[in-house]
Amino acid sequence: MRERRSGDRPDSPTTGPVGDDPEADTTAGERTDAKAALRRLMATRRGGTGPRAARTGGAETGGAETARRVLALPEVATAVWVAAFVGLPSEPDTRPLLEALRARGTRVLLPAVREDLDLDFREFTGTLVPGALGTREPPPAAPAVDLAAADVVLVPAVAVDRLGRRLGRGGGSYDRALRRVHPRATLVAVVDDLAIVDRVPVDAHDLSVSVIVTATQVVRRGPV
Repeated sequence: MRERRSGDRPDSPTTGPVGDDPEADTTAGERTDAKAALRRLMATRRGGTGPRAARTGGAETGGAETARRVLALPEVATAVWVAAFVGLPSEPDTRPLLEALRARGTRVLLPAVREDLDLDFREFTGTLVPGALGTREPPPAAPAVDLAAADVVLVPAVAVDRLGRRLGRGGGSYDRALRRVHPRATLVAVVDDLAIVDRVPVDAHDLSVSVIVTATQVVRRGPV
């Protein structure tokens, strides 16, 4: 397995604030309300689509296609550490991806939800146990690793737009955790096609993703 060298990373950061804030003329309260409204809209959309298998054309097929597209990303192909997640029922099935990354020799980190809703990250070695809020996570005995070690960070999203602006569930877990990523790590949203919307409301501190991957497409962030 290759070791990280200083020259392995690109010269410019691949994560960061969303650029010129399109919500600059709105108040913080208005942005909070807009985010809540978008979460409600997404919940309504998903409520009419049935279970994960119906949305993806089959859970097994969708998970395999998502894995294939993520694995083909150049940033993932050269990564030593990839931070990922175990998809909830309303999210893409990431299990095929996790196993494929391990089979390739990539070290995988998975989140564990803390009592304060922040996230710790542990190495995934093949075993998962129930975690908080319906999640599954590596057991407490698994090695803990700083998220800053990750070359690529795969994140879920309730919604994301083509400028890379991401909306989470509202608990702030990823907002806090992503402050600890390496400034040159690549952020990738792994979502289903329903999650891609025209515009996501953002605050100045929100981080954008560089890449969006679904079972059917890969979207590189447009100019901001």
